Amino acid sequence: MTYDDIRRYAELSVRRGCGFALMAIATAMVGFSSEPWIAVRSGSVFVLIAALVLFWRGWTARARNYRRTEVWLMIEDAPALPRERLQDMIGGALADVYFSHARLAAYMALAMCIIGFAIGGPR
Repeated sequence: MTYDDIRRYAELSVRRGCGFALMAIATAMVGFSSEPWIAVRSGSVFVLIAALVLFWRGWTARARNYRRTEVWLMIEDAPALPRERLQDMIGGALADVYFSHARLAAYMALAMCIIGFAIGGPR
């Protein structure tokens, strides 16, 4: 088990959660589809909230017990390493992935906000 394997599991775990959040955001946007400018602006707010949650999860990932993470559950054969080393590896991988996804979500929220204001409001 290498750090790259742990990072791959962390990416799978975070992307799975982001996928469910994206499904909820898309569903809300479809609900507002009668007014496209409201749909895009509300979507940008929801994606920004998701980015803040991802940032917060990344901020606290290194201190969270590695045995209570989905990454730990995905590891089939636990490496024979000290607990401190496993905490550093799993927590560090999760923090890196959370921060990268938070940055991507923030860029998406910015783009959606620009599109929402370009569409305009009620006429």
